[in-house]
Amino acid sequence: MPPAPPRLKGVRAVDMSMPMWRRSYRKLFRGIGAVAFLTLLAAIPLGLIWYLAAAEHDRRVTVSNGGVMARAIVTESSQSFLGRSCRFRYRFSAGGIQHEGGEGGCPLVTSHPIGSSLQVRFDPQDPGNSVAIGADLWPGWVVVPPLIGLPILLLAGVSIYAVVRNSFRKSRSRR
Repeated sequence: MPPAPPRLKGVRAVDMSMPMWRRSYRKLFRGIGAVAFLTLLAAIPLGLIWYLAAAEHDRRVTVSNGGVMARAIVTESSQSFLGRSCRFRYRFSAGGIQHEGGEGGCPLVTSHPIGSSLQVRFDPQDPGNSVAIGADLWPGWVVVPPLIGLPILLLAGVSIYAVVRNSFRKSRSRR
């Protein structure tokens, strides 16, 4: 019986008992599984961000539709370079207690300088929960899932295409 050929380090032995097409499909599914796992790993935090943004939107809509009206004084109103972000805060009194608010005030920055007054609505059970009339009802960070999620989905699609293409290219060259 002739001696077995020496094994090279780092080279896996090919299981010749399994047909070639089955080995290539196994590699294909392993690659697709890895890409699907990474896509799911990215989709979970993006889905959570979207869920939190929708909950914040619902809170603002509820307060703006059913809240008690009050007059507030603008305490901070500024916009950064090129209008990319803004800071807008106001103070109002409810039941003799001063409360502050300011979410979604970017559309109000140009029309309400510091010291001006504006109408706000607040939740009578929780006066700290308030929304200025004319403020954005969606939080500014709601754009994160589409801006990050779509490129991740595109990258996942390209990766799956590359895995499939390489898998079939390698299986054809061995025939």
